[in-house]
Amino acid sequence: MAYIISVANNKGGTGKTTTAINLAAGLALRGTAVLFVDADDQSSTASDWRKIHPDHPIDFQMIAMRAPAIHTELPAILQHTAYDYVIIDCPPGGPSAGGKMTRSALWVSDLVIIPAAPSGPDFWASDPMVQMIQELQLTRPGALTCRLLINRKSPNTRLGRQARTAAAEMLSIPIFTAEIAQRTSIAEAITRGMTIYEFEPGGLAVYEYNQLVEETIACQNHRAAPLSGLDGTTATAS
Repeated sequence: MAYIISVANNKGGTGKTTTAINLAAGLALRGTAVLFVDADDQSSTASDWRKIHPDHPIDFQMIAMRAPAIHTELPAILQHTAYDYVIIDCPPGGPSAGGKMTRSALWVSDLVIIPAAPSGPDFWASDPMVQMIQELQLTRPGALTCRLLINRKSPNTRLGRQARTAAAEMLSIPIFTAEIAQRTSIAEAITRGMTIYEFEPGGLAVYEYNQLVEETIACQNHRAAPLSGLDGTTATAS
């Protein structure tokens, strides 16, 4: 059965699409079959990225789902396929249609990755997403886990160095060890319709995304084992 990962944050501009694209590419390069679901119709989307060079081969399949029925449509698709991973790029959430889309995606997800820039306002703005996940976890105990991804970090600044501590204080969710720095190469790759693995295969960004890939796989491998709860404690999967 495919392991379903939603990349979500109710706040726009956190790097959800870039994270989702490069995570999908990194997983595919491990020899796995990956389906990318573009569920974001509110901003620059993965479908826009794909249109830059539509004939350029990529290592994963891509489809668009723009109605809040992912929880019914996606399982129907997966019944007839053999994907190892599904990556869902969610729209900004909130009470709008975007929130309904995200909730639909989270309902069938195994893991939710919340990218957030390392600043107080960005962490605070992510809190509604955390609350949505907490509500869903009450109805899906042990089936849905989440991780915060510190994204677009400036490593040589005080804010960047203290990002992990600040995130832990403001958002009581587990945090990936992997952190993605603010790098020109990442933005250039997306602008050119490429993944970072193609654009700069030996760069530091690839190293960082590979760490994210490895931790994502670890989450999958431990989904039947005790899971880390939203408050940082250990919760037993049921």
